[in-house]
Amino acid sequence: MTRLERGLGPAIELGLEAMPVVVVEGGRAVGKSTLCQLLAARHGWSDLVDLSDPGTLELVRLDAERLLSDLGSTVVIDEAQLEPSLLLAIKRIVDRRAGVPGQFLLTGSARLGRSQLGGSDPLAGRCTRVRLWSLTEGERRGHPTPLAATLFAGDAPFEPGHERPRSTGEPWWRGGLPAIPGVLRDADGGTWERAMATYVESVLPLGTAGSRADLGRLLRTFRYLAANPGQQLVMSRAASELGMKADTVRSHIEALDAAFLLTTAQAHRPSEHKVLTAHPRTFACDTGLAAWAMGLGSRPPTPLERGSLMENRVAIELAATLDWTSSRIVLRHWRDRRSKKEVDLLLVHADGRAVPIEVKSANAVGPADAAGLSAFAAENRDRFHRGFVVYDGNRVLDLSPSHLPNRSILAVPFDTLVAEPR
Repeated sequence: MTRLERGLGPAIELGLEAMPVVVVEGGRAVGKSTLCQLLAARHGWSDLVDLSDPGTLELVRLDAERLLSDLGSTVVIDEAQLEPSLLLAIKRIVDRRAGVPGQFLLTGSARLGRSQLGGSDPLAGRCTRVRLWSLTEGERRGHPTPLAATLFAGDAPFEPGHERPRSTGEPWWRGGLPAIPGVLRDADGGTWERAMATYVESVLPLGTAGSRADLGRLLRTFRYLAANPGQQLVMSRAASELGMKADTVRSHIEALDAAFLLTTAQAHRPSEHKVLTAHPRTFACDTGLAAWAMGLGSRPPTPLERGSLMENRVAIELAATLDWTSSRIVLRHWRDRRSKKEVDLLLVHADGRAVPIEVKSANAVGPADAAGLSAFAAENRDRFHRGFVVYDGNRVLDLSPSHLPNRSILAVPFDTLVAEPR
């Protein structure tokens, strides 16, 4: 199988030039080990410590500080979450070496170091953290484009009138987990479904370290949330429909986030006096997880399911590229309770600019589909950069209303959105 170029690679390299430690977090089997091994081969880093190997893990537990001190200049440590004391040993080594950059590259399939030292991070001020997601569509096509940053370009990155043939036949809802049959290699629906079930069952415990979580109830919470991607998370309603206490559901969501199974887009609140919803939207960290939770194996999604899956797909395609550049961008959503206007997704740049995005599964769209984007632009004149309606058609359209400049709001087919930049 051809190894695909990952868009996060340059960010890891830059991080190691500036900081003693780089931590690459992300879900199990998204490609963290493969990426770090490729970087190690490219740069000649010969020391790899794989904590998934029982013998290596035992050596680290005996005396991590001595073991790591005797290794080379850049040490790659895979599955670092398996030994909690490891980060304290790394902290002592880094401090002893006066913070020389590029000492350690760590990977973790659960969040590293957030629960130690009374909840503080042992590596605070000594590391940079980046996240690797499952394959983006751009990575699968061989051109990992930093999509989130691209949408903030000065000129519109898409030309109205441009047409591109739609992809057909590919069950894109199977997601981008490289090792799952049916993602990078052909497999029938039943094989894909069984592989996804095994994956979820193996990953669930990663977010519950140190707790006595009921994995059956945790799985039920995951399926409930993942099967409804993009829904606003109202805790009282979720607790009622699941038949659980709100505190239990809240702890489940924290565990699912820690295991990189679920992610949230918080509500955008530019100022405290604005009447905006405070409820986040939830998404599965891979669209295949959402499809599996919906029960899609041999059958295709219904039109309603397809719309939800497409919103999840766009959200994850954007979220996956947030760490690829030095631009500080976050993913949010927006809704005004008074006007009832909303946008599905909102990219907010550190400089204050915002890009609202609507997602439509239809193959044709019009000005009415941009109403939420226009409302956001009217409410945020100084921050609005450009808006996009992502849809399932094949032509870029200018949907800008008369009170906005041309190309302020563009309808862009998904295949054009993720296509190789021209």
